[in-house]
This record gives sequence, structure tokens and C-alpha cells, in this order.
Amino acid sequence: MKRRVAGFALNAFLRASIVAFLVDTLRHPHDPRYEGKAIPIRNLLIVGSLSLTFPLLYLWQRRPGRRLGKRPRWRRYPVASDNLYLSIFWLDMAGNYFDLYDRYKHFDLIPHAHGSGALGAVLLNAFKMQPLAAYGVANGIHGLLEAQEIFTDVFFGTRNVRGAWDSIGDLGAGLIGTSVYIGVSYYIRLDR
Repeated sequence: MKRRVAGFALNAFLRASIVAFLVDTLRHPHDPRYEGKAIPIRNLLIVGSLSLTFPLLYLWQRRPGRRLGKRPRWRRYPVASDNLYLSIFWLDMAGNYFDLYDRYKHFDLIPHAHGSGALGAVLLNAFKMQPLAAYGVANGIHGLLEAQEIFTDVFFGTRNVRGAWDSIGDLGAGLIGTSVYIGVSYYIRLDR
């Protein structure tokens, strides 16, 4: 019981922080921390909607006759998986808010490793994917994110990628992060 209360308290903190980071990017779009990265619009559209994934899925699957595919319903809200999922957005937004991406050249390896790894662990635990499938989906989505960063840099003049070696390092960090997170979460299950 205490663990779930702490989980919901962390969930509230993550959500409040994400909203605060979003408000800051919208209020200060020309701040050097955000300038040229398309962060205000990206955070509003992507993070604003994707951060609601777990609450919306939970409410949808609680309706009579609804299931998440052929998997059983979540009997209770998967707060630990939601927290891990939200931490992906929180870390990325905190990195920009605290200017860690520009201040530390290789800081982006941490969010890339954590983001892919956390997503893989969430797919394994909350959605009951097999480890190899979770690994593939998480890294496939990570690859699409990296492609989006390259695409917006080339065609819209943003400054998210520092060259080919940056992308290779980001993808490599994602592969390592996913391996570690899925390996650990295979034995330590979330949302028991």
C-alpha cells in the first residue's frame, strides 16, 4: 500500500514537472536553452499527448467489453510502468530546462539510453511483450525519433544532431540502455 501511495506521489510530481517544463518552453520560446530546437511545438504536440497514454488506456480498457488486445485488463492502474514511461519525457524536458544538452556535449547519451531502455521495460511489463519484441519495438521507435531529429535539422534548420557520429552514438546508447533495462526488468517486475 505504501509503495502504491509513493508511486502515485511520484506520478503527480512527474506530471506537474512536465507541465511546468512545457509552460516554460511556451513562455520563453526564444530562450537559448530552447532556441532552434523546435522544442515548444514538439513538447506541446508530442509530450502533451503522449504523457496521457496510460491514463487514457486505463480508462478505455476499464469500459465493459474492452481489452488491450488479447491481454487481460489491468486490474489496477500500472503506476510504476506509467512512472517509468513519464520519466522518458521528464528527463528530456529537464535536460533542456536545466541546459544540460548545450552545457555537456555528451549528455544526450543519457536520455537516449534511458528513453529506449525505459520504453522497452514498459512494453515488457505493462503490455506483456516478449523481451525480444519489446527490444525491437523500443529501438524501432528510437530509430524513428533519431530520423525525425535529422529530418528537422536538414529541412527546417533545427539544431538537434551534431553530425553522423552523434546519431550513431545516440542509437548505440539506446541499444545498450534497452538491453540493460529489459534484462533487469525481466527479473524485477513492475506493477506487482
